[in-house]
Amino acid sequence: MLRQLLLLSIAITTIARAQELTGPQRGTSMGFDFDIPDGWAGVAGAEGYVIGHATVPGAILLSAQPHASMADLVRAFTDPTDDETTSLRLVGAPRISSDSTVVVTQTGTMQGTAVKVIACARLNPYGGNTANLMALAPAESFTPELEAALLATLATVRYNRTRAVKTPAGGSVDATWKSRLAGARLTYMESYSSPSSTEGGIGGGYSINRRIDLCPEGYYRTDSRSEHSFSGSEVSAYGSGNDSGEGTWQALKLGDGSSVLRLTARDGRVTDYRLGFDGGKTFLNGERWYRTTLAADGTEYAPDCP
Repeated sequence: MLRQLLLLSIAITTIARAQELTGPQRGTSMGFDFDIPDGWAGVAGAEGYVIGHATVPGAILLSAQPHASMADLVRAFTDPTDDETTSLRLVGAPRISSDSTVVVTQTGTMQGTAVKVIACARLNPYGGNTANLMALAPAESFTPELEAALLATLATVRYNRTRAVKTPAGGSVDATWKSRLAGARLTYMESYSSPSSTEGGIGGGYSINRRIDLCPEGYYRTDSRSEHSFSGSEVSAYGSGNDSGEGTWQALKLGDGSSVLRLTARDGRVTDYRLGFDGGKTFLNGERWYRTTLAADGTEYAPDCP
């Protein structure tokens, strides 16, 4: 759940500058459509949507996350969160229905503030991204209206078979990309900072740094670090997180003509990144990543390889 809380805080910081959205949301890049409830408004960011109300405390986050099975979905929603600033625990048992919907409640603290979270999702039957929704508010301010809006949004989610995002299997070695990536470090950086535009309003910022080290022998190491903060009249929090992994990598050309960087983690989990190259710049899933090597950029920016 910590990752979803981070995404929520990132999205909240952009509300003051983003264009508000209402009603049906069609043709999203997430592989599904949904409706924003009447009387509510949302903003869209790179990581999803945040939906709020002028008089109802709290917010609703909607993001796209892949889940291989109901077991994976339930596990993602019920795992506790513990770090220096956030502690959340499941309240009661998850509610699971016959249409592959799960609803969970968690309570705890964020930066010393008591909070309540209700998260829900209906597993995508086509194997693509699942719409993950979460409502968050200070414990004493979490209202039935916020929960009703959360469940109303979930009820409108429509998965589209033609837009379901699936991880392609197979593929042959892409010699060009293999040569370009072997012995390279790929780095993605993003940051944002915005003061509140009104007294008592929400402001804050975030920074994200993701790194993939691709060793010539076919091994990789990843590292992801983030920091975020937001504050306002209703809730405030600061947090940081990090994640790392390792395994083997391949550069593959798929049957549809596209090329992917495939990371196979030690636990068998496979992640594909669509590769792009334009004007000397490297792109993964459409995002700009900086490519550095020992020969061109020195030891500080070289991959961490054995």
